[in-house]
Amino acid sequence: MPNFLPPDFPSRLEFLHRVSLDPIRCRTPVRPWAPLTDDEWEAIAPSLAAMGCGLSLTRRAGRPPADTRARLDAIFRAVTLKHPRGGRAAWAQLPEAHGKADTVSRSFRRWAHAKLWARLLMEVACPTCPAALRGLTYWVCCAFRRGIRIMGLRAITLARRLRLHSALPAPSCLLWDRDLSEKVAPILPAIIAYRAGHPDWRVPKGLLRAVDGLVRLCLGRKPRRWMEPA
Repeated sequence: MPNFLPPDFPSRLEFLHRVSLDPIRCRTPVRPWAPLTDDEWEAIAPSLAAMGCGLSLTRRAGRPPADTRARLDAIFRAVTLKHPRGGRAAWAQLPEAHGKADTVSRSFRRWAHAKLWARLLMEVACPTCPAALRGLTYWVCCAFRRGIRIMGLRAITLARRLRLHSALPAPSCLLWDRDLSEKVAPILPAIIAYRAGHPDWRVPKGLLRAVDGLVRLCLGRKPRRWMEPA
């Protein structure tokens, strides 16, 4: 039987890492919430200013938070809270000391639209990231995965490519996989083209089952709340 796999198709070992090992070993250790230190604030503040998130020097629509540092502390507190039955907590569970939950959630969504969480995720993944900023990796991952619905499916691809699986809402093998989809896409057309050129050839059932399994793996499935990493 001819080989219908593209030349750059993942090997068995790569599949083992992708499906079984990476979702475990690429997780970021949990860091309990605490207010930002002065060093951490100095490390993260330039990113907020660059994205116009409360520290922009140019005028923007709406009022910036009176205390951007306190607002960021509140967001990190909210995104690291857990629901009693597992998974993320509701915004309403944010302690009153951090301000109104609706106000904090609006800032979070506005900053997600401004691509702040994506920028921070790329910064903490950079090998030259300052130690103070790298120490915020877990909180950044929690904020990023909370904003995936706003940022779209490309956010899943970004977190997987950066190998920051704590930024994903579920194990990566259960989520849509763009990179794998691009490698699987040529297989079925190649089978059809070969069948058209060899009328006597019959497609083995095992091959069809294998292709069906790959397609299902590419598409993933709808994650449940309890699937979210710690």
